[in-house]
Amino acid sequence: MILKYIITPVMGTVIGYGTNYIAVKMLFRPRNEVKVFGHTLPFTPGAIPKGKPRLAKAIGNVVGTTLITKDDIKQKLLNENAQNAVVSRVSAVLSAEIKTEVVTVAKLDDEGYENLKTRISDTITDQIISSVNNIGVGDIIAKECGKVVKEKTQNSMLKMFINDELIASITKMIGDEVQKYIDKNGAVVIGGEVDRKLESIETRSVAELLESVDIPKEKIDRAVIKIYQKSVDKALDGLFEKLDISKMIEDKINAMDMDELEELVLKVMKKELDTIVNLGAVIGLVMGLLNMAINALMG
Repeated sequence: MILKYIITPVMGTVIGYGTNYIAVKMLFRPRNEVKVFGHTLPFTPGAIPKGKPRLAKAIGNVVGTTLITKDDIKQKLLNENAQNAVVSRVSAVLSAEIKTEVVTVAKLDDEGYENLKTRISDTITDQIISSVNNIGVGDIIAKECGKVVKEKTQNSMLKMFINDELIASITKMIGDEVQKYIDKNGAVVIGGEVDRKLESIETRSVAELLESVDIPKEKIDRAVIKIYQKSVDKALDGLFEKLDISKMIEDKINAMDMDELEELVLKVMKKELDTIVNLGAVIGLVMGLLNMAINALMG
């Protein structure tokens, strides 16, 4: 007699649980169509394998147009915390000793750094000498010396003995000698001075050098933020013009093996799917108890 009252709720629970369990499994299985006598059985393949292209397109559209938008990314990249982090990082770089920062960024040992410094010094020296030669320092000296001699002798008796031709010949000799000296010793003299300048600044920071020419840290920070904002705007505009996020996600899902896709879905929704299965058991139990109560009343 007791078994008569127990079996109905138990059967309802088992049927409700089993039905929902099979329904959840049929979301992913069977993987392919099942044919009997040339006819495809209903509900084959499973709901997700059958609708995979449509599912991929729908997810791609949602992510690309709603979840990941240019404005959302821009807002994250341009919020106060992000900008402060950029300024802090740039400030740290600018505040570091120039030699230390160069060695770190370029990954140089002491020998490599000295070789780099020598190449920089040689390049600067060559540029200075080239500029000196291009402007004709010897000719300039000759010309200016001629002017000085003329001015000094303008109102003196020496003017009687020193004419323009003599002045020109003397000053040209001076200019030629200066040019010869530059050609012979310029690299050594200028190179030595360049080396001393490089040595004097390598132990300082970029921030110190900028402050020495009246560019304070606050001005640098504002400039960094402005450059960062413009870079983010430009980069995102170019990125979203070339990058179709919706299509990329759609292709990614379509390329996934069904085992991978099932594992991904279960990883995200396992708790919810288990809840659905357990809810089936609860509903089956309730229906069984109601059925038993109705039979008892009608009996």
